[in-house]
Amino acid sequence: MHALPKNDLIFRIAGSGGEGVISVGDLITQACARVGLDVYTFKTFPAEIKGGYAMYQVRAGINRIYNQGDTFDVFCVFSGEAFDLNHSRVKPGTALVYDSTADFEPDIPEGVHAYPIPLTQAAKALGNPRAKNMIALGSLSRLFNVPEASLREVIATKFRKKGHEVIEANLEAFERGWELANALPKTDPWKLGTPTEKRDVVVLSGNYAVGLGSLLAGLEFFAAYPITPATEIAIYVAKHLPKRAGTLIQAEDEIAAISQVLGASYAGKKAMTATSGPGLSLMSEMLGMAFMSEMPCVIVNVQRGGPSTGLPTKHEQSDLFLAIHGAHGDSGRIVLSVENVADCISLTVTAFNLAEKYQCPVILLSDGSLAFSTQSVPYPHPENFTIVHRKRWEGEGEYKRYAITEDFISPMADPGTHGGMHIATGLEHNEAGLPSYTPDNHEAMQRKRFRKLDTVIDDVAPVEVDAGECEQADLGIIAWGSTIGVIREALQRLRAEGFAVKGFYPKLLHPLPTAQFESFGASCKRLLVPEVNFQGQLAHFIRAETNLKPESYTICGGLPFTPEMIVKKVREMLA
Repeated sequence: MHALPKNDLIFRIAGSGGEGVISVGDLITQACARVGLDVYTFKTFPAEIKGGYAMYQVRAGINRIYNQGDTFDVFCVFSGEAFDLNHSRVKPGTALVYDSTADFEPDIPEGVHAYPIPLTQAAKALGNPRAKNMIALGSLSRLFNVPEASLREVIATKFRKKGHEVIEANLEAFERGWELANALPKTDPWKLGTPTEKRDVVVLSGNYAVGLGSLLAGLEFFAAYPITPATEIAIYVAKHLPKRAGTLIQAEDEIAAISQVLGASYAGKKAMTATSGPGLSLMSEMLGMAFMSEMPCVIVNVQRGGPSTGLPTKHEQSDLFLAIHGAHGDSGRIVLSVENVADCISLTVTAFNLAEKYQCPVILLSDGSLAFSTQSVPYPHPENFTIVHRKRWEGEGEYKRYAITEDFISPMADPGTHGGMHIATGLEHNEAGLPSYTPDNHEAMQRKRFRKLDTVIDDVAPVEVDAGECEQADLGIIAWGSTIGVIREALQRLRAEGFAVKGFYPKLLHPLPTAQFESFGASCKRLLVPEVNFQGQLAHFIRAETNLKPESYTICGGLPFTPEMIVKKVREMLA
């Protein structure tokens, strides 16, 4: 049995909403990425604007990082509530940075490296009580080698619009925190490494990456209604789409948003909306309309805890049933799922390409953890992306909008095209678009709409198999969404312990690439599907559509899996 070397450092900053917890995490993330460190973050915050528990976890290191990690090496805490909520995770060896002048006295376990910093007192002495987060940031920089020069740069960038005085005030607080930490003896082993070279990367959240991916794909129209945790996609698009002569509309509700998207698509534009579970539910009728009218469109669904309003700021992956079957009748669509921020860029482009080629709705599933996670990803050079456009009518002969062609994909004509007049409704229709309710016609048109999807699996990269050196495995793990990154690290640890394990990471969830699933299953004695939902939704579809019988491992507490949870589960299964 061999332990894997530790090549990264995990910070957890926690306090109350409004204390600047998120700002500290963001600044550490940006500073580390600027010097070439790989970063992966996880945030949780209350639904309230101010107050309640807020936490930001930053994992940074020289090597590739796939998830937020199990726990933390460094814990910086601003409030008693935040300490109490994390007390069980404060283990011997943890470095604890806390506000020694706040209204709480932490119960520090034996073996913990404690660094009391008078954050509140020092902030008041500077004449700025709100500056304790910057004082904490300076302390973290000094104690754990968070790159000082880079932090100064990102502080200046963050407050640039507020003027020189605000920048200087925050830098003064940062320096005060550095001095206070410098006066304390360092007793822990934690220190960020220094990369040997800078990389061509950009640091983005999952939401912003989706927005960037849509622009790379040629987005021309965006409509949405604000909803947590998807609103940041609209914020990003609103900033950049007008520069490209595109149109953004904040609709009065989600039904209006998807209706406007279909209208824009009908007019010949690449169109998208972004929402979360309750919003996707409201869009169900128009998803059926999009399939019936064969209209290209992209719907991004950032999953959150449900049902109903549920846990609006918490993580879950529980909309797969809705995404695949959320419309009345036999209503088809393509469903993709992203693993990480890099996927949020590339698979958004793929979603547009598939929507345009197959003239149907494409749902891209993200989740609450990934939406707010900030990661360093390779710079997305536009020339590296292939862009697909819809099949156009060439203006010859009689135009039939729903003509049954060899590949079952009909040419499209924009409104106003000479000779391209046609009817577009939600009623069943014949090839010309005229209403037709005969059994033979309905069966023929349904066959056309579904048959055109026959080649979707061939247009998406094959499912990645993470086999290591293992041909036949005692256990295969099938994971989707942001859980994939957790499984990647868990498999590394399990293999180091001598377990014969494999991973399987589908990004296309509908149509399900059943042959690839069954091929993987044939190389494993048992299968496990970890999911952040209550019912085991992907496992359900695997059992329904393949000959495989995987075991489910589900959680739904508003937080993602950790690698150690998976390692523990596998040890139990293979004991």
